[in-house]
Amino acid sequence: MLDARRDGFTIVEVVMAIVLLGIIMTTLGGLTFHTARHAVTADNIAARQAASLDMVNRITALPYAQLTPGVACDSAGGVGNWYRRCATITPIANGMQVTVVTTPEQRGIPASTVTIVRSAPPAQNPLCTLGC
Repeated sequence: MLDARRDGFTIVEVVMAIVLLGIIMTTLGGLTFHTARHAVTADNIAARQAASLDMVNRITALPYAQLTPGVACDSAGGVGNWYRRCATITPIANGMQVTVVTTPEQRGIPASTVTIVRSAPPAQNPLCTLGC
């Protein structure tokens, strides 16, 4: 005769709990991997933009007279984030156009292009109207 009182879980209940736990853990693992991959990509894009901004700041700090048409390239970066930066200076009607292309050496990150225009300085001081 079977005793109506049960102590513990049946094997079916234990197996169902393990299956549910496996499904939940697999889902959380996939979400964690997806989030981590996007965080790494965002970090790489931020580093690429910083490398571009560094080159643009160096070019804008130069006096206009030192801008000569041509192309100059260098490499910048750190551990795991190396970039090839090329600046192209071309004369235009009222000054110089500077295009900076920053190309990451890692896969999966697109190149960044920044274009600025440096205007030629005025022939005389615009604040000096009385023959300074």
